Amino acid sequence: MKAVVRGAAVAAALVLALTGCEESAPSAGNRKAPTIPGEAPAEAQPEADAPPVVRLDPTGLMNALPVESAVGGWFVGGDPFTAQGPEAVGHCAEETGVACTGLVAAGGKDMETAGSSDTRVEFRLFSFGTEEQAGAAMKGLAAEKRKSSAEYGEPSKPVTLATVADETDAFADDGSADVIMRIGTVVAHISMNETETDGLAHVSNVQVERVRTVAAGRNPGY
Repeated sequence: MKAVVRGAAVAAALVLALTGCEESAPSAGNRKAPTIPGEAPAEAQPEADAPPVVRLDPTGLMNALPVESAVGGWFVGGDPFTAQGPEAVGHCAEETGVACTGLVAAGGKDMETAGSSDTRVEFRLFSFGTEEQAGAAMKGLAAEKRKSSAEYGEPSKPVTLATVADETDAFADDGSADVIMRIGTVVAHISMNETETDGLAHVSNVQVERVRTVAAGRNPGY
């Protein structure tokens, strides 16, 4: 519970900072030897089937935040927000415990179920320049969230989820769960005040697929 409650305060702070093809290197193995004496070698060809690295600029990050209809028709939510510059880097460093070198933008959106239910889910995205920078932030964020859980006297336990992210680290205590994922150069953090794995996997994969869709230049739906 502590993670999602604190997340609402962080979202309010970030709103103050509101802002609005990977090139493949030729491989030596792709060069063809001349077939005629004196003929120039054929130009090297890029590796086939090499998937482009997932990247999001600030506008893409905003568009990649989930919409309620994709998460579940019973959810309502506030407006998405993004931040860039020193404010975003400072927030990222506080959340992850690392310097957040290469941060492009940060953003988020909160949702909760309508009616008598009190399920709340918070989505946060951090976009970086490289996969290595994103990986460092992911590991730092997971460590900070586990530390916070232990300080509240509710040590978290690992949760196994089937996601389509490049990397996933999920854990939960008695009342809330955190799912931290890396999708290319993007780190996604989902906090939810329930620990049922089917629900966690669903919202996690909604987020991953939306990031991939936007990064591929397609309309994610609104």
